[in-house]
Order: sequence, then structure tokens, then C-alpha cells
Amino acid sequence: MPLTTRNHLRNQILNIIRGQGQATVKSVYEEILKKRAVSINTVATVMNRLVTQGLLVRQGGVRHYSYQLTPEDGVAKARALQSVENLLSEFGETGLVHFVDAVDEIEPGALEKLEEILHSRKKEKGHD
Repeated sequence: MPLTTRNHLRNQILNIIRGQGQATVKSVYEEILKKRAVSINTVATVMNRLVTQGLLVRQGGVRHYSYQLTPEDGVAKARALQSVENLLSEFGETGLVHFVDAVDEIEPGALEKLEEILHSRKKEKGHD
């Protein structure tokens, strides 16, 4: 399955669960079927990957799992990790430069906050 198709399915699943609050693989699958053909195994696989990525929380037992979105902090962290991983794997150090440029462009003043965070993190790790 191409990356864009996979991302589209992933986003569809997250939106459906956001709308339902709590969902099963079957309920998500049935909702997606209204718009496109997909196998229930594909939906289950993507949902399980979203659990692994920290975007969904799974409760219950086998065949009776229900899924819901991870609390916002966990979602933000998981998305940040995935974005940074993609950026670094595709572009390496150049990606970091563009990331800093984008932060500065989107949120002037955020670079100072980023510097504070970096300084604090270095102290925690004993690099300062």
C-alpha cells in the first residue's frame, strides 16, 4: 500500500475514533466501507500500529478490544516523534536546519523557548 494511501487510511481511522469516542475494529471498518473498499485485516493492522505509535489506547481482550485516542499529551508526543523520525530519516541534518527555520517562521519567539528546552535537556543529561 503506497505511503499516501496508508496515511489517508490512518487519518480516516483517527477521525472515526475521534467522532465515536471509543470504537472497535469492526465499527471503524464499517464506517470506512461507506467510502472505500478495504479489508478488515488492514484496518486492524493500522489500528494496532496506531497503538504502538502511542496515538490510540486499546482496552479489553482479544476479539473484544475497544480503541480510543490517547490523551492529548501522548498524541502530541507520538506525532512529534513520528514527524522528527520522518524528517531525520529523509533529510538528516538539513532537515534539522529547515525545522528550526520553520519554527522561527511559524512562531516568532519560539526559538528562545527551544533554546531553553535544549539547555535544560543538556543539563539533565550532564552535557552542560
